[in-house]
Amino acid sequence: MSQNKSVNRLFLAVVIIYLGTSLGFSLLSSQIPALGELPVYGSLLLSQSLVFIPCFFYCRRKHIKICELVPYRKINFVTIILVIICTYLMYPLIVVLNAVSMLFSNSGTASVSELMQGQSFLLNTLFMALLPACVEEFMFRGIFFQTYKKSKMLPAILLSGFLFGCMHMNLNQFIYAFALGVYLAFLVEATGSIFSSMLAHFTLNFTSVIMTFLLPQIYEMLGTSQEEAIQQIQPGGYAATMEHTQLAGFLFGIMIWAVIALGATCAAVGMYIAISKINGRWGYVKRMFRGGSRERLISIPLILGIIITFAFMGFTIYMEWLAI
Repeated sequence: MSQNKSVNRLFLAVVIIYLGTSLGFSLLSSQIPALGELPVYGSLLLSQSLVFIPCFFYCRRKHIKICELVPYRKINFVTIILVIICTYLMYPLIVVLNAVSMLFSNSGTASVSELMQGQSFLLNTLFMALLPACVEEFMFRGIFFQTYKKSKMLPAILLSGFLFGCMHMNLNQFIYAFALGVYLAFLVEATGSIFSSMLAHFTLNFTSVIMTFLLPQIYEMLGTSQEEAIQQIQPGGYAATMEHTQLAGFLFGIMIWAVIALGATCAAVGMYIAISKINGRWGYVKRMFRGGSRERLISIPLILGIIITFAFMGFTIYMEWLAI
């Protein structure tokens, strides 16, 4: 069996394990109240374990040396600074994609952010920023991307990013996670190290942690409460809950951010080139789309995994609209 087919089966297995365990846990929680009171950090640790453990056993079963498959090359201090700057330059694009998707679907992070309110800032950083950055990069920019790119670079970048979006199981997060996944794969190739994508991933997650920490003060300044703010986007997304004038104002805001995102993304491209040159990989980056094999990246298990994730996203959206 080819390596592409093997990792495609891994994706299907992770999807089934993740959704099956989540559904089973929900059913058990209704019968055993104590399970429903599991600390939020326990839930976050469980969700990340459902991703990491199958990947770890996949490597063991295939006798894959992780240090040889995944490029754990050290990055210097200048690269660290430039990666953080480049990531923040990509942030306006993520904001735009997030806002557009929220027109039709609820925010995938709102419930988690609500649970994080009043919790330890240090533990929030560990479980919401650091842990997902390490686990998810190990899976998607590690096992998946490093395997796919042996066949063809551009399809590998796009497919690994697409699967990264699918694994979030939410339309809102899928859209911007897809774009983020593509950026992170490019970043790995610019530095030759997965540490760069982990750093960028952590930077964005940590920004969310900071925003969550500051939300009570922000709501107080706006003269509203968090419950009222969340109620305005539930259910069915902004398009279903806003009046015409409010929706027009929201769309105008998206247009303004889109202009900002265009300029910031162009600046990010320039920063990306600088990162590549500092790491001595600019020549490689310019040639990385050449060559490759004809081995197919798509297989039936992968298609089934994608169908399951989109079916779940569709079901979630349907239930949101029924609640209107």
